[in-house]
Amino acid sequence: GINAEYMGSPLLLTSMHRKPPQTENEAMAEEKEKGLERARANKNVMPSDILRRVHFLEALHTDYTAMHDQYLAEMRELEKRYEDLYAPLYSKRRDIVQGQLEPTEDEIAAGSKITEVKEEGEEPPRDEEGQKGIPLFWLTALKNNEMTEDIITDKDEECLKSLLDITCKNFEDPNKGFTLTFHFEENPYFTNAELTKTYHLVGEEEIMLEKAVGCDIDWRENKNLTVVLKKKKQRSKAQAKTTRTVTKTEPCNSFFNFFTPPKVPMDAEDSDDELDELEELVETDYELGRAFKDRIIPKAVDWYTGEAITTMPMPMGLRGDDDDEVGGMKMSQAGQPECKQQ
Repeated sequence: GINAEYMGSPLLLTSMHRKPPQTENEAMAEEKEKGLERARANKNVMPSDILRRVHFLEALHTDYTAMHDQYLAEMRELEKRYEDLYAPLYSKRRDIVQGQLEPTEDEIAAGSKITEVKEEGEEPPRDEEGQKGIPLFWLTALKNNEMTEDIITDKDEECLKSLLDITCKNFEDPNKGFTLTFHFEENPYFTNAELTKTYHLVGEEEIMLEKAVGCDIDWRENKNLTVVLKKKKQRSKAQAKTTRTVTKTEPCNSFFNFFTPPKVPMDAEDSDDELDELEELVETDYELGRAFKDRIIPKAVDWYTGEAITTMPMPMGLRGDDDDEVGGMKMSQAGQPECKQQ
């Protein structure tokens, strides 16, 4: 299997470059000590009357810190409480999408955004015979999101048609991390019923990524979407004039690379450019994880209908230039190198 773990703190990345890596706690303790030294030096040159007032301000700040710690503790409890309250809503959404439950007429009428849009003389589309649930719900939602659409290849789409649900579970302390779980029905690509990605966080006020842990995907034979099979001619060592054809695998773009986070190299010889590139990959991966947690999972129906699609210009690199829209829904494939199984 793949060792799908990386240490993702920018502070750790920079410290790895020229010396043995510090732990996050060691780095924070070092920064705190430097701050205390600067404060002592500055106080030594302050006039005594100003220093007396500064001491009082420090006492006020101590009171503030105690209050703020209480605020953060209550916020953590509030987040945990509402996670439990959201759970039944997400469960019912899952059942509706999968066709295990049909909403009642009263439940449909209660939807404040339910509107009938019909052109004069136009017949509404008929229900397909025996159609249950909402087919391609999650695939459509992901293709309508600006961050996930660019990492979905044509080959990925076939596999993602079997995606049943995406869920998120916070750690006991929400500030310490969360786990994303992607639930799949049986499919021709892999045997896993679930794929997971866990983000471990550190810090209180400024939450930082410590590490991310993916999972092994148990691909079926010749169905690995994260590699491409290439046939190459190789000259025989025994007989110089003869060649043979060998098949090799090479990594390629795929949505499923998300479950193998970038791994920080421990080689101190790595260049600044290489570390900068790696740090950018780590940050992008964390942003994508947060997008699933904060935007895609809570607002999945808005991504499915297209309501959540922004018309504001997106930063370079987050959107393709050849997006087409069908009925207001962005359904095209952004330019991704395609993995072809041979």
